[in-house]
Amino acid sequence: MEAVANTARAAISPSASINIPPPSADGIWSQRLRDGREVRLKLSTPCFEQKQRGPCTVLVYALQGNAVVDNGMGYRVTGQAVLDVATRAFLDVECQLERVGSVAP
Repeated sequence: MEAVANTARAAISPSASINIPPPSADGIWSQRLRDGREVRLKLSTPCFEQKQRGPCTVLVYALQGNAVVDNGMGYRVTGQAVLDVATRAFLDVECQLERVGSVAP
């Protein structure tokens, strides 16, 4: 989940201080998990709405895409990220992974 949340943060705000490499030319983000496996992610992060959260104006982004771990197991990714407009800080990033099965290389 941490890898997906960090990828979402980097996709929404490329200037965020998140230590992950940029995506490949085809938009695939690749990261190593703590256990050494590789996860490849293709995420779409369109802005869903602008609203007030207490005293803050926030942007809510929808997260949707796919993840593949070690070229084997595939997942559907959904969720949302909430970004404070004034500070550009992420207030919340929620990700859900739904296993969709094995993926052929």
